[in-house]
Amino acid sequence: MEIPQVINQCVTAPGLAIHGSASALVKYNTFGFKVNGVFSPAITGADAPSLALATRNRPFPNGTAVVAGTLAFDNGTVPASTNSCRMYTLVATLPDNVENPVTVFSWLAGEDFPKHRQANSGDIAHPTAHNSVEVGYLYVKNETAAVFTPGTTALDTASLTVSYSDNYAKLGQ
Repeated sequence: MEIPQVINQCVTAPGLAIHGSASALVKYNTFGFKVNGVFSPAITGADAPSLALATRNRPFPNGTAVVAGTLAFDNGTVPASTNSCRMYTLVATLPDNVENPVTVFSWLAGEDFPKHRQANSGDIAHPTAHNSVEVGYLYVKNETAAVFTPGTTALDTASLTVSYSDNYAKLGQ
């Protein structure tokens, strides 16, 4: 008998999008997800946390996560190796306490990379907690003439490319 895999994923589309014109915030629609075979309560649409709180997801010597910080720009006046792109992962964590299943949202930031190569799955930061799910992804390519400051720079700024992708019904899952 084959044992089914437990896949943490959204069971309805979160609908990630910019909060509104000239906003630095991402919003999500009402959705649901499952972690370890447990379904979340309905998540009501709201704003995601600020990108300013996004942390890197890698081992750190002192155990403290590092905030991702600003993103360089490449408007054609800097070396082609300038790392002006970043992938963000919106993570929802369902506490193990089922009597009080309050979902906690956070952002992970992948490593920065130059605009002259395609983003790939290796650029996505993945949560390590067993009770977390990747809600969706935000791709930022900064071709403005200034650094991108997460949580401050509007996501619809001219020459800033921002793409939103939900982690819903991904092929093979």
